[in-house]
Amino acid sequence: MIDFSTPTLRLRRRLRHSRDRLATLLISAGGIGVIAAVLAIGVFLALEAAPLFSPARVDSETSPLPPGKKQADRVAWMHIGSPGQATLLDERGVVWRGTSGQAFIADASLADALFQGQTITSTAQTASRLALGLDQGDVILVPRDDEARPVWSQANRHTLFSGQPVAELALQGDDNGHWRLAGRSEAGNVAALIGTRDDARTRRHELPQDASHLALGGEGRLVLAEGAQLSVWSLAPSVPEILGQVRGVSEGRRITALTYLVGGETLLVGDSGGGIRRWLNARGETMPLLATEPYRGMGDAPIVSLLAFPERRLALAMDTEGRLGLYQAVAGRRWHGQVPDGPSQAVDFSADGRVIWWLGDTNLTRFIIGDEHAEVSWKSLWTPVHYEGHDEALHRWQVAASGVESEPRFGLAPLAWGTLKAAVWALVFAIPLALGAAAHSAVYMSVRLRTRIKPALELMEALPGVVIGFIAGLVLAPYVERHLAGSLALVVILPLGMLLGGALWARLPHGLRARLPLSWAGIWLIPWLALLIWLAMQSAPGLETLLFGGDLRTWLETRLGLDYASRNAMIVGLAMGFAVIPTIYALAEDALSGVPRSLSEGAQALGATRWQALWRVLLPAASPGIFSAVMIGAGRAVGETMIVLMATGNTALMSWSPFEGLRSAAANLAIELPEAAVGSTHYRLLFLSALLLFVFTFCVNTFAEVVRMRLKRRYRHLGAGK
Repeated sequence: MIDFSTPTLRLRRRLRHSRDRLATLLISAGGIGVIAAVLAIGVFLALEAAPLFSPARVDSETSPLPPGKKQADRVAWMHIGSPGQATLLDERGVVWRGTSGQAFIADASLADALFQGQTITSTAQTASRLALGLDQGDVILVPRDDEARPVWSQANRHTLFSGQPVAELALQGDDNGHWRLAGRSEAGNVAALIGTRDDARTRRHELPQDASHLALGGEGRLVLAEGAQLSVWSLAPSVPEILGQVRGVSEGRRITALTYLVGGETLLVGDSGGGIRRWLNARGETMPLLATEPYRGMGDAPIVSLLAFPERRLALAMDTEGRLGLYQAVAGRRWHGQVPDGPSQAVDFSADGRVIWWLGDTNLTRFIIGDEHAEVSWKSLWTPVHYEGHDEALHRWQVAASGVESEPRFGLAPLAWGTLKAAVWALVFAIPLALGAAAHSAVYMSVRLRTRIKPALELMEALPGVVIGFIAGLVLAPYVERHLAGSLALVVILPLGMLLGGALWARLPHGLRARLPLSWAGIWLIPWLALLIWLAMQSAPGLETLLFGGDLRTWLETRLGLDYASRNAMIVGLAMGFAVIPTIYALAEDALSGVPRSLSEGAQALGATRWQALWRVLLPAASPGIFSAVMIGAGRAVGETMIVLMATGNTALMSWSPFEGLRSAAANLAIELPEAAVGSTHYRLLFLSALLLFVFTFCVNTFAEVVRMRLKRRYRHLGAGK
């Protein structure tokens, strides 16, 4: 046998083999790299969103009271400064100052000059004032400086009760220097003081009602509790007036603690059975307070204390058995633990509400609150929540809070609904047109016309989404708003007119039909289409006058309760459907063109019409590719950003109406992510919405591929495309 292999040929074969292996490795590495990159994106999004659902963590550090402080006198008030400096005020009015780990120094001059032998029986405070109730019925109001330290030289004394110890105080103020103070005596009498910054005009009001507990909220709302009943008074007018009464706890229980959270709109009520319920201020005339679902309790022991945080909608609850619970207004109970050193003599919060100092019998405990995202829970993201300022539970997304007095609304349901609503309306518009165009160009259209039409339609995919959104928002939306009746008439007249056109064409004489071949219908139907559009627009005013009283928008609002917004889901469907059509068309047309012509010709040879061959043979054979085309189009519709951003009002509404706006998750990311503070709850919720989009797209594509493979195996015997 002659060996024609030469050294040169062997070298070439080795080089070719090496290049093949290198190309294989590079292609494999590229594919693995793409998979790894996609997985890395998912992992990154998951890591950024994971802290939202981390359980609350409360760390404590306990240290004994420094020497020098006498234990015989209980502490009535405490303030811990930022450098660790502590100021204690005992019940006799003696001020103790010191630093952590050092001896406290007493100052009795204030007790002699200001308190004059009276004992402090109750306290209340805001960021700008400290109120001290005395055993003879007086109240001392002390301004506080920028570091929350009392300015004792500017203290003022007011008479709240005559000779009765002040058992409880509630203080509330605003940025204009106006303040309101409500107090309860040991006998249950209730009185209120209303004053200004300089205390020049202070009004006293005695309420004709006894109470065992009280709380003062925003706009001068005073809530009094007696037994199981809550009475709501308004201190805003010149003379206090009662707004109404509600039963605050269930049968067989009594109210044992009250507090308003920051903002003065959310009231927490603790009862003798260990229950805690959230009430909201109501603005209607039927009921002054609205009840929400009770929180999960800590046990059956009565709640004795509810301490509201200064800058967060959190409260610390304590019961008679020494259990502590951390509660958030929306999310409910976040943590529970045990009192470190008996009931507190005094409690102080840091300015940001993330540190609590608890002064027990012998120790000072520092609680560090590790719950950055307390207002978020999986339930609150997807179920209706009763937010402040609303009369019912709603799905809301509104993070533009103007401070601690505005409650953020973190509900992802409106964003998910807006995403699906926009995608559905886009597919409703795109699928019939895209699949109809694909079937016509693949089966009926002449080759000469197809070679021009198909590239033109595929080229539409290169049109930027921002351009489509710009045209939709500034041109299409105003035009549809001005000609709403005509636009809706097109939806009815165009399909019926095209069916009528087909029926008329089928009844034309054979010679005339030969001059209007079906393969060129895309050209000679254009005048017919223009005529239908003209007829729809011309007949719209008459139809609007005849059927809708001359104003379709008013009829929709009064009869159907549908509000029309200029930029709405219908506009998004038209614009985004226009962007999705090229994708669905190109893939579906390729799938239909890939079906062997022998299948269609064989069906027609057996007596089937071209329509029957298309419906019974070609479409089933091409169904895997058509299904993939629709799923890919749906994926683009779900992830589309700029069109939704520019063609809707970006209102996070949950409405079925096509005439109202929406906000999709993708558009919301584009709007809010640049302004979100890194690491904040808002920031991580945006990453969570991105993760949900990622997972949704991944699942849809996986499902589409599974279905496509099953359909491919099912119709493989028909000779469908590979």
